[in-house]
Amino acid sequence: MGAPTLADMTTAPATPGALPFRIEFSRRAIEDLHRRIDAARWPDRRFDAAWDAGTSDAVLRDLVHYWRREFDWFEWQERLNRLPHIRAPLVDLEETHAVVLAGPGSDRVPVLLLHGWPGSFIELLPAAERLATDEDGAGIDVVIPSLPGFGFSDAPLAPGMHPGRIAERMHDLMRLLGYERYVVQGGDWGAIVGARLARAHPEAVIGLHLNFPALVPDEAETEEEREARDRSARWRGQESAYGQLQGTKPQTLAYGLTDSPIGQLAWILEKFWAWSDHGDDLWDTFDRDQLLANVTLYWLTGTALSSARTYLEARRERPVFRPTDRCEAPTAFTRYPAEPWFTPRSAFERAYRLVRWTEAPRGGHFAAMEQPAWFARDVASFARQVARPSAVEPPAP
Repeated sequence: MGAPTLADMTTAPATPGALPFRIEFSRRAIEDLHRRIDAARWPDRRFDAAWDAGTSDAVLRDLVHYWRREFDWFEWQERLNRLPHIRAPLVDLEETHAVVLAGPGSDRVPVLLLHGWPGSFIELLPAAERLATDEDGAGIDVVIPSLPGFGFSDAPLAPGMHPGRIAERMHDLMRLLGYERYVVQGGDWGAIVGARLARAHPEAVIGLHLNFPALVPDEAETEEEREARDRSARWRGQESAYGQLQGTKPQTLAYGLTDSPIGQLAWILEKFWAWSDHGDDLWDTFDRDQLLANVTLYWLTGTALSSARTYLEARRERPVFRPTDRCEAPTAFTRYPAEPWFTPRSAFERAYRLVRWTEAPRGGHFAAMEQPAWFARDVASFARQVARPSAVEPPAP
């Protein structure tokens, strides 16, 4: 029997405590979106600043026109509902959403695929579907959850949902699904949560694959590390205002993003431009409809605040995460050339048991969305590697 197609992946796994879930937004919700777009007040732009001062007005206006006149959410809703979704109450009354794709064969390797901000499970689907239908036929199950407060996972009912607690929730999800041992892959917040998970549960995580340097800064010990530190400081001076705002006053920001779909789109679109590998035309890298589906998900679920609070909770995490907490799970790091966060290999090796270091030819922060085929092959190869204990020796320097 060949690998499953998407048409085969229509039933969520029968798991006690997890219920199948369907996406069912109404016409009224989309009519409200369109009404708000039609009634928008645009800033008075006296000259074209392109992307120099934030989101390009010309690109945004063109995309908003497309969003209003041509983008079809219900086509995406139907497409997403062909995938097997679940929601499961893991803590108190808070439910966690996930898409669960079963690969071919009986001896399959489970891979937990974690997103960040401003992404979602939609960002990861092109790569996830390729993983589950792995062309080498190795047999991979892919679990793509929505982090707490993102997408169809409930927003936390109380403060304190920091990366450490999210990691515990993701571990509980995998146990609920029957996976005692599994691979974790993450970028952005997914990398930070994945690293916490691997450190907390070495008995469960057989391998950790990252495309974002989930590191707490320590002392720079080499010239390359000092240069990287200075480079990061310059980048933060230009690009980190969003993190300062979401990490200190997310509630104030959320009033505007929750009331204005164009505000929400502009806030997210800027990051897809600034953090990705692209030329003059952003749509040579991204599928316009997929990017809009990701933003529409934020809008329809009203998760501007609950997703942004992740930044605030990470700053308030107690106990404070220690840089000396080395991760002993076999770890792979793939560096994509346009990823803004840069960490030299030497610093990474101090914090992780590095068994694989890969330089990708193209791609940026949204690697699974920018280069889904390359990303899927890379993750599948690592999953097969760590499934064989003899194949996890550290790579040559």
